[in-house]
Amino acid sequence: MTAAAVVLAMAAGTAGERPETVAFVPAAATATSLKILDWNIQGGTGTDGRYDFGRIIDVIAAENPDIVTLQELHDNSSVGGDNQWQLLVNRFPAYKAHFAKGDTNAFGGVAGNLILSKYDIIEKLTYQLPQYPADTAAVLRSLGGVKINVNGTDVRIYTTHLSPGLGTEATERRNRQARAVIDKVSNASLMPTPMLLTGDLNVRPDNEIRPWFAQAGWYDAWTQVNANIGADVITHPGDGDDARIDYVYASPGFDVTDAHTVATIASDHYPVVANVTTRATAATKAKALLAGAASREGWANLAVYADSSSKLRVCDNQADGWGVRAYVRARSGGSVVVTGNDGAYADRCGTFTTGSGTVSSPTVRVCLYKAGEEKDCRETTIT
Repeated sequence: MTAAAVVLAMAAGTAGERPETVAFVPAAATATSLKILDWNIQGGTGTDGRYDFGRIIDVIAAENPDIVTLQELHDNSSVGGDNQWQLLVNRFPAYKAHFAKGDTNAFGGVAGNLILSKYDIIEKLTYQLPQYPADTAAVLRSLGGVKINVNGTDVRIYTTHLSPGLGTEATERRNRQARAVIDKVSNASLMPTPMLLTGDLNVRPDNEIRPWFAQAGWYDAWTQVNANIGADVITHPGDGDDARIDYVYASPGFDVTDAHTVATIASDHYPVVANVTTRATAATKAKALLAGAASREGWANLAVYADSSSKLRVCDNQADGWGVRAYVRARSGGSVVVTGNDGAYADRCGTFTTGSGTVSSPTVRVCLYKAGEEKDCRETTIT
């Protein structure tokens, strides 16, 4: 059956009528592009309070991603009574799977994060995040990771689910988990590698955690191509508390070409879908510089490639009337080769490139700006 035919066949009946023998076979991926779907599936329980894992399957099949990352997936628990990752493997045999267990007593079973890949999985990682305080009954959390090879290019995929809550203890627990994730997957030698980091971070974009990921070199796929306002950005709707708390992050080894959400009642979260591409010329080094006196107003991220070209991403993180502007010099004390601003004083990024042979060990200067005024400038050199 073609992919379209399988989707139609699966959508034709109710959850109980779906033939167990039907398997959706994804189309082959291209060498340099990946489509990734990230989703907190709430154990297959929808906003109507009904458990129907077939609805989860339908959304994944319709989007036909190369990589799927899921949170709140259960293994033989009282939530539906299914081994949910095995259901997905059975329905989508062209995907390889890694289930990263988190909690071992989630509603009577095991819960965690799942990564599905059209490409063979070379390495697997399951990393338990720190619990705080040690005697808390809060759900245990994990970071899952895989390494795949996309037609000769090594790619790493990670996914996680941080703890919720607004109180002092819950915030400290989540912050410790975020720091552990960043420390585990981010270092100067690794960041030029094409990597994706997804998950339900349980924080809105203006939270202090987001600049931590930016400083480590990760950039938010959504704001590379979209503004961070409006109904389309919502990933956790309902109850008058609509929020964006689910993210797809990319390393400088990837460029983002599209990002969108999928409206569905299959979970209390919407999936976030991103299309990314690797460059023909690999990234060799990258660095981010936070903007503003509080280091939370925005940032500039510069990636340098093997042909001495570069890509500058300038992002504003606060709608405070001040924008973010960055300057790149080919080398320390050299002339400015590119100047870039954020997307019009809003939580959106501007992207600017220089041609091959332009930069070697560039200097990046980032400032807050308003009209002709600049303030809180910082500078760093990428070596």
